[in-house]
Amino acid sequence: MQNLKKQFLNKKTYLSFLISFLILYWIFSKIDFYLLVSSIKNTNLIWFFIAFSCFYASVFLKSIRWKLLLKDAEINIDLKDSFLIFYLSMFANSVVPAKIGDVYRSYLLKQKNNAPISLSFATVFVERIFDLMTMIPLLLIFGIISFNANIPLEVFMALKYGIALIILLIVFTLIFLKLNAKVMAKINNKLIKNIFTNFEKGIRTLKVRSIPKLFLLSLISWITEGFTIYFIFLSIGLNFDVLFSIFTDLSSSLLTAIPFTPSGLGIVEYALVFILNLKNTGITESSVVIVLYRAISYFSIVILGSIAHFMYGIKK
Repeated sequence: MQNLKKQFLNKKTYLSFLISFLILYWIFSKIDFYLLVSSIKNTNLIWFFIAFSCFYASVFLKSIRWKLLLKDAEINIDLKDSFLIFYLSMFANSVVPAKIGDVYRSYLLKQKNNAPISLSFATVFVERIFDLMTMIPLLLIFGIISFNANIPLEVFMALKYGIALIILLIVFTLIFLKLNAKVMAKINNKLIKNIFTNFEKGIRTLKVRSIPKLFLLSLISWITEGFTIYFIFLSIGLNFDVLFSIFTDLSSSLLTAIPFTPSGLGIVEYALVFILNLKNTGITESSVVIVLYRAISYFSIVILGSIAHFMYGIKK
């Protein structure tokens, strides 16, 4: 895999950041900066620290889930390495577009214990399916409750596409598992054959007895992350209930999957403004939420991830 620095220093990355900054400029050009700064200064730091803790607790839980997926694939790493590699992949996704961090995670794991990239990437693929199968139902249920069954059309359509995506991924996976061996038997290229064979192996190694644990960890980790926004709301005196807070956080997190910008930068912020506007929240208050939320979910990852990237060597 190309060096992460080279991935960062290219035209596609520059263009993605340009798109992000244009969206952010459009959002923040509408606000009173003096009022924004004043509101941020009045943030309750205790609630903000709890929000920070919730976010990182969810990262820890997701790293445990990935460790279980790797164990099923007969790839054994300790929890410290699972967390650090998982976190470094989040860092990569925050500085480079196109979800490069997901591939980077497999690359780092190969450095650690020589696991085939295609095998470990299959565990990331399965992880994404668990994410969607957890997040979409939670968004649907919490959205119905939060909006008293009157879900805005835009939100409903997004959920509809999310459900369609889950079905598409499951159908794709089943077709792949059924046809891959037959297709690979007709291919002579050893490299391609190894990649797809290992990817299939990574999916098939998922054990039935692990599925309940993986679903439970997915559920707990996403709800825990959802409390990040709830405590940010509390820190600035916004009185929104827990379910709407989790709905808002999950909606934002889901949009980080859009590969056009690093970690959905710009797109997530626009979505937050849109969702909060549905509850008649002013642009300045929404902007304060954005600044505090992204201080945790983006800038802390960039800063701490940069430190971890330079300090933590993946050693065998």
